[in-house]
Amino acid sequence: MISRSSAFSYQSGVTLVELAIVLVIISLLTVGGLKTFQNQREQVRYSDSQQYLDQIKQALLSFASVNLYLPCPDSDADGNENRAGNGTCSAVEGGVPFLDIGLRQAEVKDGFGADILYRVNAQTTNLAAMQDNAQSASYFCNSTCTAGTLPQFDLNTPPIAANNGVGNGQVCAKAQANCTNASVMTYDAASVVLVAANQKGALSCNNRPAEEQENCDGDALFWQGDFRAVSSGFFDDTVLGVTGYEIKQNLLNARPAIFD
Repeated sequence: MISRSSAFSYQSGVTLVELAIVLVIISLLTVGGLKTFQNQREQVRYSDSQQYLDQIKQALLSFASVNLYLPCPDSDADGNENRAGNGTCSAVEGGVPFLDIGLRQAEVKDGFGADILYRVNAQTTNLAAMQDNAQSASYFCNSTCTAGTLPQFDLNTPPIAANNGVGNGQVCAKAQANCTNASVMTYDAASVVLVAANQKGALSCNNRPAEEQENCDGDALFWQGDFRAVSSGFFDDTVLGVTGYEIKQNLLNARPAIFD
């Protein structure tokens, strides 16, 4: 016969074991839930980056349709483009001139809070190239850099068939094993290249994976891609281009008689 005290001890022991099991299950569910939440949050941030890039591109095309030129980079972080006294760009890389194109500062950062890189045609620091409608740099020529009427560019301004123009950005396709001038390109003649560095955007270029360094090394080659493992970590840059074809087409849609 089991005494009352023995029965009480037995029942209490079972209750403690069950409680321990329940706590373990809750802990596992909590950890799994947090991991799922973190993954979902990162996916939202990547989606935000793509949305901001698309929005910036549309704002640039709208700016060109209204003003008949594209803005130079913001090289002093005040939200405005920076030009020399003769109208040339002060730099070919910098921040997005968000005030000029009607956006807020928060809208020119990627989903992880890093500034989006704004790269323009390499010849925009050359006045003669900006004044020459046979050069792709002429998309950036404003009323200061020319005594003529705007736009400085026309329908024959590169890129056109068999002539991609000089100084434009090139964006290697994500499927490429490496990024060189001989690679297959997603954008072969981009007047503007926008780069969201995402998780590693706060790091210096040297501290980023070798594959991502192509997008911050100051040259005209960039690498498109999606999240994937690479030799030194992971690649998660998001890159978007604006081509001369799009600039001319958008302007023709907005102002059909502009080149008459």
